[in-house]
Amino acid sequence: MRLFVGIPIPVDIAENLYPVARAIRGLEAQTPENMHLTLKFIGTVHDRVTAASIDDALLQTRFTPFDLQIAGLGMFGTDRKARILWAAVQAQPLLNQLAHRVETALFRCDDISGQLDRRKFTPHITLGRNRSASRAVIGQAVADHADLVSRSFQVDRFCLYQSISTGDGPVYQVVAEYDGVGIGQPAARETPAFCDDEAFADIDFTAGPKR
Repeated sequence: MRLFVGIPIPVDIAENLYPVARAIRGLEAQTPENMHLTLKFIGTVHDRVTAASIDDALLQTRFTPFDLQIAGLGMFGTDRKARILWAAVQAQPLLNQLAHRVETALFRCDDISGQLDRRKFTPHITLGRNRSASRAVIGQAVADHADLVSRSFQVDRFCLYQSISTGDGPVYQVVAEYDGVGIGQPAARETPAFCDDEAFADIDFTAGPKR
């Protein structure tokens, strides 16, 4: 299975962002239920032992809940073509701290450390992947929504997601959640999500769905 770590986006905010990408012809819009902020992409995991070690490492990752707010749009690509339209977030040091702690925890997992990339964390929420829209059109959308701001929302958990390939595109399914804790408080979940084989009963580790 293919895994990544991310922060879920509140339903109302995701539904407000969806029409922005949906309005651009040639852009494959991310559905609201799939919207998230990626903390770290892991990649394909082939066995239960590795999945359990990832879950255990993330369970030990402590963070204090913080507020976050969407602020403007951006795009990834080259000078000739835009690849991805995304929503930006206001600067939040605690978000960067959480991403660093998640990355550090995952690099301690020997079975996956070699496959993790070391690119600098760029917080963003993917809104759509470009198929045939011109760079100018997507660039104009970014300019038109420069003042886009969402309500503030609290990040009090992050999730381990599985990417599942379907005929209608990938679906991102939460397989474990990790709650933030206050100073001196215990973790909300004391045992790993994948502590026995039954947790993987419906997971085919031989198939690697597309991200």
